[in-house]
Amino acid sequence: MMMQIIFLHISDYGDYTDIAQTLGGHTELAYWLIWLMCRCPVYIFIIIMGYFLSTSEITFNKKRILKCYLPMLFYSITIPVIYGILKPNVITTDQYLKAFIPFLSRTWYFMTLYLLVLILSPYLNRMVQGLDREHFLILIGICFCLFSVWQPLSMLEPFEGIIGIKKILATQGGKSLYDFIYMYLLGAYLRKYHLFRKHDNIQDGSIWSKPYLYLLGFLTLGLVNVFIVYSYPDVGIEDVIGYNDNPLVVLQCICLFRTFEKLDLSRFKKLGNAINYISAGNLGIYMIHEHPLIRPLIWEDIFNTDRIAFYSEGDYLIKFILIILLVYSICWMLDWCRRMLAFLIKKLFKKEKEVTHDN
Repeated sequence: MMMQIIFLHISDYGDYTDIAQTLGGHTELAYWLIWLMCRCPVYIFIIIMGYFLSTSEITFNKKRILKCYLPMLFYSITIPVIYGILKPNVITTDQYLKAFIPFLSRTWYFMTLYLLVLILSPYLNRMVQGLDREHFLILIGICFCLFSVWQPLSMLEPFEGIIGIKKILATQGGKSLYDFIYMYLLGAYLRKYHLFRKHDNIQDGSIWSKPYLYLLGFLTLGLVNVFIVYSYPDVGIEDVIGYNDNPLVVLQCICLFRTFEKLDLSRFKKLGNAINYISAGNLGIYMIHEHPLIRPLIWEDIFNTDRIAFYSEGDYLIKFILIILLVYSICWMLDWCRRMLAFLIKKLFKKEKEVTHDN
């Protein structure tokens, strides 16, 4: 999922989106095929959050919130400081001030929303625990109609101007607190009630327990999105199809989540441990490469992907893979250093506290 996010940033900040549509032909087709298969990572992270947190805490967890916020504060301060040392007189006073309040200054939109949902999660969990399957399903249906049906329709011809969401729903293409709570509840529903009323009666050998079935559903929905883009080029469908909360993308999220949920890694314990160890650095990877100061450095200065010549070369997709792996690996190592530093400080503080207590 994090590698998909890096690809989406290549598309946005490396100008892959604009240049692919300018070049047209097979370049544009490749873009739509890949891009529309990468619309799920943001929502998947929140679905995972709802899936695991919804059954646990109904009290305010300060430690969990600090565990999320302290890395935000660390990167928000250290990146401008280091940048300012290397490039004096570039960082403004406002940027330094914003660095100390990353939650309020929206240094990373995802982290701010992630933290907000984390703060709200105990109260959402109380609601979840009080809902039976029928009423929970109705709630998910209401959210689906509001954010995945009403909003997209209001932006398409011939409904635009007839169906309105102004001052009612402003989800920024699926990047709002509304949508994150929507996905949190969806994750909670999948954990509590799965997809089917008779889930408990589904045998392990049933077709509904096979991960490839959900993977096939994910791929099929992605291809349907591509078909819609090419079938309706004059109604503004491209933007709406690309929204995180468009109905087909939400269904893709469910299918992709279920694909991995149904994978049995119990026989591959070392692989599971490796996945957990590597993925622990995901949020750090996001915060490093998506920091407003680092973003242009990566896409404009280092890789220089914002030019037509880059996409005119036949191996640009291979270069994409190498860039994604390189960005992921370097940012992961930097975050690993941050985590080790935090571990050592915590250990030293604990040791000093024990010595003081003994004395």
